[in-house]
Parts: sequence; structure tokens; C-alpha cells
Amino acid sequence: MFESVDHIGIATADIDKAIETLAKVGPITLGKEEVIEAFGVKAVMVAAGSVPIEFVQPLSDDSGVGKFLKNRGEGVHHIAYRVSDINAALETLKSQGFRLIDEKPREGYAGALVAFVHPKSVLGTLTELVQRESGKDVAPYDPA
Repeated sequence: MFESVDHIGIATADIDKAIETLAKVGPITLGKEEVIEAFGVKAVMVAAGSVPIEFVQPLSDDSGVGKFLKNRGEGVHHIAYRVSDINAALETLKSQGFRLIDEKPREGYAGALVAFVHPKSVLGTLTELVQRESGKDVAPYDPA
């Protein structure tokens, strides 16, 4: 079902500082910054090595990422896996007893279809499923 790791999401209080920090480690390619209202975040994808990084900054303290930062501080927020058919993946996971946060996909960064699986079902790790359109599937997945 999972084709590859699509990206690793990192929660940060300040995207610009996060980018600056990562750029000190090695060369990066930045995607465009995007506000994703449905998740209450500002996000940017960064191609750095073979696995892209998505920095997510909350738009408010009561968003999911805002609560994450308050409780855990900055750091890895989720791991996202590429799937070719997100609806089929959700049905399979549901039938296998996984606890879904999203029963149906929503629009995520760069127009991808995304859905989250509860961390209590996946070894304590928030898991994102990502279905990208052909032509929009190469990091840093710039919004069109």
C-alpha cells in the first residue's frame, strides 16, 4: 500500500528559522510557502536529500500543530507515505482496525489529497497518507 515516504513533517514555531537551520546542514531546495486553512497551518516543503521535509507552523495556538507545539515543542510531527489510491488505502486501513482521523481525504500541500491515521494505531506516530498528481509528485511539490 505505501509506495514510499513522501515527506517528514516537522512542527515549528517559525518556518523562516527552521529553513535557516536546515540550510546550515546542506543544500536545500525550497517549495513555495502555502497557507492550508483546513489544517490551520502555514507550510513549506523543502527538498533536502532523498526525503523531503515539510515545515508546518500553526496559524493559531488552538490548531492541531499549535497544540502539538505547546505539549511537545518543536520536532517531528508526522511521517507521510505516498499512496496511489488514497480512498482504497483508507478503506484497507479501516478494515484492518486502524483508527482514522480522516475518513475521507482532504486537500493538503500543493493540492495533494491527504488523510491522517491516528498515532495510537501506528506505533505512536501520526501518519499521513498522500496521493499526488502525476507532474506534481517531485519534491519540493510546489503549489501550482
